[in-house]
Amino acid sequence: MTQHQWLILKKIEHLERMAAYLSWSHAQTQAFVPIAEWSTLSPEQHEALAAFRLRFSELQEQIGKTMRAVAIEEEENYEPFGAVLSFMEKLGILDSVMHWKMIRELRNAINHEYEENPERLTEFFSQLAAETPVLMGYAERLIAYCKKHYQAS
Repeated sequence: MTQHQWLILKKIEHLERMAAYLSWSHAQTQAFVPIAEWSTLSPEQHEALAAFRLRFSELQEQIGKTMRAVAIEEEENYEPFGAVLSFMEKLGILDSVMHWKMIRELRNAINHEYEENPERLTEFFSQLAAETPVLMGYAERLIAYCKKHYQAS
């Protein structure tokens, strides 16, 4: 196993932990997302939403970094990042480049517009909840690919 493959497998271990944390946060918010009335949320519910938002963002970011590392390992273009996304779509890790970009835009929006507009936040959190299984699927496929191709090397 090369040093780079070892680093990818370390990223995979981190991805597995992050996916488990996101899964837990997603479950914690299912009872009140979509949010009917922000003023009725308890401090614990606000905390659960903050953790959910952060964990979704961190997992999405880490998946991106790991996908880039895989592209480098496979001697594929890794600049611009769209080349990495196209390669991941070709491998079957991503359903579509456009869907990944939509999730990325959602992640950016929720992080930059947090607590500014309750209606938009309700929409954002509903979309995050709907996209969580998709993001988790991307993580699972990336993890499986890396374990298959690098663990026994």
